[in-house]
Amino acid sequence: MSSNFITFHVPEDKELLSAIGIVTLRHEHLNHILKMTIKSIAGLSPSEASYALKYEGSRSLRKRINKLARKELGDSKALLKLQAVLGRAEGVTDKRNKYIHSIWAKELDGDPGIMGVSGQLKPLPTIKELEELSKEIEEITKELNQARLEGFIFDALNDRTKA
Repeated sequence: MSSNFITFHVPEDKELLSAIGIVTLRHEHLNHILKMTIKSIAGLSPSEASYALKYEGSRSLRKRINKLARKELGDSKALLKLQAVLGRAEGVTDKRNKYIHSIWAKELDGDPGIMGVSGQLKPLPTIKELEELSKEIEEITKELNQARLEGFIFDALNDRTKA
């Protein structure tokens, strides 16, 4: 742990703050589509899924999807494709959490950074890093939504009901 005095820090860079805000909003879109994926697999209405899953976090939503999908899709190609998307979703959530759930701080005479559990400051993310993360979250969100509405999840669920 650093022996220097560390204070909380909120950047004044409006572009950086905007980029963090966009990551946060995009991630909530992803969480919504995770809930709607549960809705699709479990056969719920949108409002039932929203109420039932209101306080569920990303990890819990991914676990529920995996459990329901194993039951409904069996050991299928669709399940494996879904698990691959969920793995990518976990990765972007981990990156987002590193930025959003860490302490943004500054040593008294040093540069600002993100304080990890060790107490050491790591550099703040760049705007480019945040924009790339935002884009990746958006792509996964769109891919999962498309899969459940008309893609491989939709097809697998329809094939199951025809059998």
